[in-house]
Amino acid sequence: MMRLAVCDSSVADAQELVVKLQHLAADMGISCTVNSYRNARLLLETAKENPFDAVFLETEIGSTGGIELARKLRFYHEEVEIVFVTAKEEYALAAYGVFPLGYLLKHAERKRLYPIMLRLMRRRREMGPVLRCMTADGGEALVPRDELYYVEVIGNRLFFHGRRGTVEGIGSLSAVSDALPQKLFYRAHRNFIVNLQYVEKIGHYYFEMQNGDRVTVAKNRYTEARAVFEAHFES
Repeated sequence: MMRLAVCDSSVADAQELVVKLQHLAADMGISCTVNSYRNARLLLETAKENPFDAVFLETEIGSTGGIELARKLRFYHEEVEIVFVTAKEEYALAAYGVFPLGYLLKHAERKRLYPIMLRLMRRRREMGPVLRCMTADGGEALVPRDELYYVEVIGNRLFFHGRRGTVEGIGSLSAVSDALPQKLFYRAHRNFIVNLQYVEKIGHYYFEMQNGDRVTVAKNRYTEARAVFEAHFES
């Protein structure tokens, strides 16, 4: 399910775009919800708790302006896609400074939305499934599952070690385990989950990862861990 939002000070303009997006998504076979907001505050409050996949922003929304609003949305959720909607073409150059997915003039024909929706779907496929984790400052970080080597917990701090480095978050390892496909991710220790795709070999009480890191295997899980690794390696 894809979540879209429209933010426009004009109720009529917002509703017009919402309807176009809903009809286009239905025609393309895309499952999505489209919500509309009249001001930046309500949009930010919602996005902070439950991020959107893409937001269609009027460039002159409220006192902050759509471009500044886009920067704030990216602060809470860096992967959100932005599409600017305005009646003034001169905003285009400034808008591209925040790397939007697209730029639309108000009341654009539905056919102008089609390539934007295609780009959005392509971006989502490229990013693949992600884990969402809360950071210590109350923000959110996204970790692509297919790039994750292993997850480590120390106290209530989570460390997601992957191809792009380490992302730190807060929470429980059990909650992370529940969010991961059990076929690929194995709980090797109370403090570690490994992605079997990136295990190079298994030694006595450790997995050696392809990046050279060693992940502890609990002694009482060693026999099971070896069997799980060998089954995955042979599959």
